[in-house]
Parts: sequence; C-alpha cells; structure tokens
Amino acid sequence: MNPALRALKNTIRKDMRQKLAAISPEEIQHQSAIVTEELLGMPVFKESQNISVFISMHGEICTRDIIKTILEQKKSCYVPRCKGKNMDMVKIESWDDFLGLPKNSWDIPEPSFDEQRENALETPRGLDLIVMPGLAFDRTGTRLGHGRGYYDNYLVKVDTYNQSVGRPSVATVAVALSEQIVDDPLPRCETDINPQKILHP
Repeated sequence: MNPALRALKNTIRKDMRQKLAAISPEEIQHQSAIVTEELLGMPVFKESQNISVFISMHGEICTRDIIKTILEQKKSCYVPRCKGKNMDMVKIESWDDFLGLPKNSWDIPEPSFDEQRENALETPRGLDLIVMPGLAFDRTGTRLGHGRGYYDNYLVKVDTYNQSVGRPSVATVAVALSEQIVDDPLPRCETDINPQKILHP
C-alpha cells in the first residue's frame, strides 16, 4: 500500500473512532436490536449451519444476541482467535463457554491458545456464513477495517482452502451502526475485500 493511501485510511479511522466513542450504550443497543433481527431473518442465516461471528466492542453492533441465537438453534458458532498477523475461527461450545472467555489486549473476549478448539477450516463442511465487522463502510459497499488486515487475509485463506477441497464459497455479511456508513467513497487497495452484504439500521 502506498504511503498516501495508508495515511488517508488512518485519518479516516481516527475520525471514525472519535465519532463512535461518543455513541451512547443505549443507542448502540437500539441499533443492534434492529440489525440483529434483520440478520436472523435472512435466508442465508437460516440456511447456514456453521457460522462465524466477531465478538463486538464499543462502537460496533453488539453481537451477543447473534451468538446466543446461533447456540440456541444448535448451529455451530465460531469466533476469531488472533496471533500475530494470523486469524482463525474456532468453535465455542455453549453460552457459558462464551461468557467464560478471557479478554485480550483489546478488552475483547477471545479463546485462549492454551485451549484445544475446533478450527472452522478443519470441519468437514466448513463455514457457511461469516458475520464480519468493519470500522466504516461507504454506499458502494467498500469496507474500511481497523488496519490489521485480519478479515481480508482470512477471507483469502478460506476461499483458497474451499477451492482446494471443492467447497462452495462462504457467504459474508457485515453489520454496522448507522454512524459507520459514510457518503464519501472510502479509499481502497487491491487487497481489500468487500462483504457481500452490509446490514445497518
């Protein structure tokens, strides 16, 4: 990525983080309820058995009810586990399992590397749906992440693996607060991957 594009992205990230920090928990809860209901009603969600979901932090759609519903419906729920520049999706077994996850350096619950957990790529079926975050999205569907490249890299890894074993492509849906949708086009580079669908209130 060229330095000018990187600098522009970082400026937008800084401005967006300041905007999101000012949103009240009550407003986030209100918007999260709307988006969660829409996601759970989508055919792709209903038809999916293996679903990965990010664990939210302040300034994002709260994903707790999404995770709880996946587990209640006896679907398989996978959440991110990151090490260095690598991210995998590993299985959580129950709501109590989710509630007991330790916090990482971002203060987000994350499965420990000391635990053996099922990796989504290693299951016979693989992932059907990835519910993904972002920092900002524009009206054309471009996604700006937090700058670590976790999801862009993971989507390439999943797609490459699925092709090698003859699996279909995984569906991707991003969820966002209204404040995360911007009118001006966001900068993109060749490694950025957009979600297939973006849900927001």
